[in-house]
Amino acid sequence: MTLDPQILLLTLYGTLFGFIFGIIPIAGATTALITLYGFLNYFQGHAYNLLAFTTAIVVSCTVGDLFASIVMNIPGGGGSAATMVDGFPLSKQGQAARALSAAIFSSCGMGFVWGVLVFVFLPYYSKVVMLFGIPELWAFVLMALACICFVNNKYWVRGIIGLLLGTFLGLVGTNPVTNSLRFTGGWMYLGEGIQLLPLMAGVLAMPEILEAINFRGNFIAQGNDQWSQIKQGYLDFWNNKWIAVRGSIVGGIVGLLPGIGGPIVDWLAYSNVVASNKNEQIPFGQGNIKGVIGPESSVLAQKSTAYIPTVLFGIPAAPFEAIIMSLLYGVGLDLGSRRILTDTAFFSTLTTSYMLSLLLTFFIAIIFIRYAVNINKIPFKYWAIPLLGVITWSCVQYTGGWEDYAMLAMCCTLGIVLKYLKISRASFIIGFVMAPRVEALTRQYIAIYDWIDLLKHPIALMLLGCGIVAILYGMIYSKSTIEYV
Repeated sequence: MTLDPQILLLTLYGTLFGFIFGIIPIAGATTALITLYGFLNYFQGHAYNLLAFTTAIVVSCTVGDLFASIVMNIPGGGGSAATMVDGFPLSKQGQAARALSAAIFSSCGMGFVWGVLVFVFLPYYSKVVMLFGIPELWAFVLMALACICFVNNKYWVRGIIGLLLGTFLGLVGTNPVTNSLRFTGGWMYLGEGIQLLPLMAGVLAMPEILEAINFRGNFIAQGNDQWSQIKQGYLDFWNNKWIAVRGSIVGGIVGLLPGIGGPIVDWLAYSNVVASNKNEQIPFGQGNIKGVIGPESSVLAQKSTAYIPTVLFGIPAAPFEAIIMSLLYGVGLDLGSRRILTDTAFFSTLTTSYMLSLLLTFFIAIIFIRYAVNINKIPFKYWAIPLLGVITWSCVQYTGGWEDYAMLAMCCTLGIVLKYLKISRASFIIGFVMAPRVEALTRQYIAIYDWIDLLKHPIALMLLGCGIVAILYGMIYSKSTIEYV
């Protein structure tokens, strides 16, 4: 099909919009996507425009994240935290351009490979979904919930708490069977349920922004001859291309597993690099370029494969996918539905916008290396004020009254409590989003099948087995000391 030129233009705008949010410390794709709710009316009747715009944001934000991590030693939106370990020491040595270049080539190079593997062939993967009936979908959801709780972080008990709390809040509103209100406490505002936007903003974005306002970054000057360093960064990537490939495989696998993406993926890839490269002349943590290439090669691979369970099954593989699902649903695109699986225009738009935004982001990022230090010297409090304003404005569009502000305040308080208690906010959000689906599938299964009927569905049994493995893994094996969202 011939793509609408407006979709190509929206991809360009989304790339620029996302890159700006990417270079803002702490912000990232989640915050950028949250700000779109206030402008959702502009995309009504133009669903594919929003699809292109959100896809471009995810790509460009992911690459933009690495600038703050390397130059300022402040994590971007969550996917480049491990890059700081060796990226910032290289910056202090006057090799910021080299580290940024190696990171960009690694991220975009592997992003292209996995973009082809995922988006070009995504319509063919959709045929597999046709083999899934209610027992298989129900088992897949249970496996996803097991992964979210037990593979997501070392606090698996708190992961369960987060999931159960999110599921409970996801059921607030109208009972689909009796059409009566439930769990609303008599507050009619909750008749249609808790709105996703203030919950996402309050739980994920606001706590990080508020915490970062008083953060003091470390600013350093780049060395001279930056174009030479950019060339060296490319050579570093090429000479260590198999490290990049291994890192991307880690990211690709993690992206497929619902709920365990985000901040975990770059640390897993970094750990893989350290474990497989002993006795380095430059120790890891002191400016080893391999410590930049490994984690950065994983992040776009994870973002790419995260679209597979989200698009095909309607199960968000990461919090940012939950926002995308909600945004697209608001303009008539129901991810995971049978209609989407046969929509060639949807897949064509998704593939084109991803590939085009990746190409645009690469050139923008390479050019931006020369200006990275000056832009990132802007204190975060100056970024934070407009960010807070846009997010708050977006969150109060539901009714426009005081109840919107009250809900946002309650969600912010909840987010701060969850962060302080180290209760998995990713588990909470995905539990909230998945609650109606879990309830519907469970009701359908009970109404149609007996439990013994699972024995007649080998795919469902296999999925349940994978869920049991995830539970045993989480309970038996100790996790790293990294604290995940």
